[in-house]
Amino acid sequence: MLKQRLLIVLLVILMNAIVFLIYLAYQANEHNKILIKDEVKKTLLTIAQKKDTIFHTQPSTLSNTYNGFNSPKAINAIVVIENEYFTNVKESFSKYYGTVWQTNAKDRYRSGDTINEFERYKIQAQQNNIKVDSMHCTIYAIKGLEAGLGVERFENLEKYHKKIWKNREHAGWSIAYILTSYFNWTAFLIISKDSEEYSFAINNFKKKRKYDVWKQPDIPIEKMYIIENDQKQIDSLLLQNEFGWGFSKQGWHTWITRFDIVKECNWEAAPSWEYQKEWEKPLFISTKFKEYKDYASHIIVFPPKIE
Repeated sequence: MLKQRLLIVLLVILMNAIVFLIYLAYQANEHNKILIKDEVKKTLLTIAQKKDTIFHTQPSTLSNTYNGFNSPKAINAIVVIENEYFTNVKESFSKYYGTVWQTNAKDRYRSGDTINEFERYKIQAQQNNIKVDSMHCTIYAIKGLEAGLGVERFENLEKYHKKIWKNREHAGWSIAYILTSYFNWTAFLIISKDSEEYSFAINNFKKKRKYDVWKQPDIPIEKMYIIENDQKQIDSLLLQNEFGWGFSKQGWHTWITRFDIVKECNWEAAPSWEYQKEWEKPLFISTKFKEYKDYASHIIVFPPKIE
């Protein structure tokens, strides 16, 4: 009888132990599930943060190949600007806006409003402690150039600019002249047979290997490429350079290149889709050089390579 009772007690203890072990296993499993869920959430959050950080333009992770100029720093300065804009323009508003949009927005009023659209935008920015910043093609390109040159070299460039052009604003051609004349950069003429200045530009190149800007100093040219004949050579040249300073048609438009991509600023773009339609061009545009057809003549200038 005593043996039977001891056996029952042992069985009860064993069953309780089994139940307890099952419970512990269950809790451990649930804990692991929670940890896994947390890890998934962290991973998704990290991806989301990366998407915010690299929303439109991938940063440069390359080693610098230039002497007196740091192309990864130049590109990444542009990356910060573009990603701020593309991250915010859809859902809220960016700190950046086009200068021509500003001019037009000052003349636009919504029904019943006593303030224009630009003033409305500035109030929105102030309420969110955001300092707004105007943009056009040359301002945008200068941001990259300044970062790549560094403080001291950019200050030297500014001194040359002021000495030659006093208080005139930067222009694609004025910067190209200084870079080729004082910083050992090399300029190339890339032109289409359809360009209005085709014959004029070719004759000047053959006579003096320079590109004439109307009433401004000539820009020395290393080589000339004709778009219809030399596309492979043009692509090869571009792909050798992470950064290039460029302008089109006597300086009507300024841009930079990142290898074979033309990167430009559209000065008509608004800081938010509240003010600009989704299908209109954004503030910053990236286009394959061989697909860039807005103009038919271009000067592009590259920094000297490290030997």
